[in-house]
Amino acid sequence: SAACVRAERAVSRALAGSCEVPLGAFAETEDGRLRLRGFVAAPDGSRMASAELRGDLADPEALGQSLADELRARGAEEILAALGG
Repeated sequence: SAACVRAERAVSRALAGSCEVPLGAFAETEDGRLRLRGFVAAPDGSRMASAELRGDLADPEALGQSLADELRARGAEEILAALGG
């Protein structure tokens, strides 16, 4: 759905995702809410940060930002810094 795409893009935007950053986000609707999963990894797979959140369909961008914040809290910031991002 459009809300899923907006949530996924919000994660990528918040973490400055590009084709050079091993980052993924996947959203789906579940019981009238959004379920959003994401990860950031080192290119060699040596480190990975992952998280999952659920939120309101009406504000997918906020859910995406919250997931990006959670990924940072779980080590994504250090992984991205090592990539120069």
